[in-house]
Amino acid sequence: MPAPDRDRRHRTGVALCLALVILLAPAAALNATVTVLPGGDAYRGEVTLVNASEYSFWEPGMLGERIPLTGKNVTVSGACGENCTYTQKDRNIIAFDKGNVTVTYEAPIAENNLQLIFTEPSNITVTLPEGQDIKNPLLGRVSEGGKVSTENNTTTVIAFDRVRYVEVRFYDQTRERLLYIFGSVWLTVAVVLLFPFLLMRRRQE
Repeated sequence: MPAPDRDRRHRTGVALCLALVILLAPAAALNATVTVLPGGDAYRGEVTLVNASEYSFWEPGMLGERIPLTGKNVTVSGACGENCTYTQKDRNIIAFDKGNVTVTYEAPIAENNLQLIFTEPSNITVTLPEGQDIKNPLLGRVSEGGKVSTENNTTTVIAFDRVRYVEVRFYDQTRERLLYIFGSVWLTVAVVLLFPFLLMRRRQE
């Protein structure tokens, strides 16, 4: 019965081919640099693409789903120069000559809460300017996987490795000051309300 041997050799050959395809498939993540602009109401993103011919802009929706993002001040640079030409295929998709390029764009930030979503696992670096912070857990938050460091004691840098979603909630000194004032007021109110109760209890004892 020679047929079974041929079948086994065929299946083995197919398995080896599939393994070779997996090994040769590109495993590198996209690289993105995001800089929060002074004021905290917008950011500038730079995404490095390898052998690509188009790029789509997305942002997370209310349920974490991807929804189209309209980038502003979009530029494409690479082997074609500092300002390569591109076409707008859709309101969130641009197309350009295939190659290694860097796409730069700007987008708004709502309520000091930066949220990014990518279609591929990406290495993302977020930089907060001087005056913006994340240290106070009542006001700031960094999504899972973020590694926080400080440069020149002024700017905060958060690095994420191979993630599709990033969230960085930050605050300025004004918001932190208001938090302390709010907390002090409520602490005073609590003391005033509790004082008669404690005084009455002490008299009963």
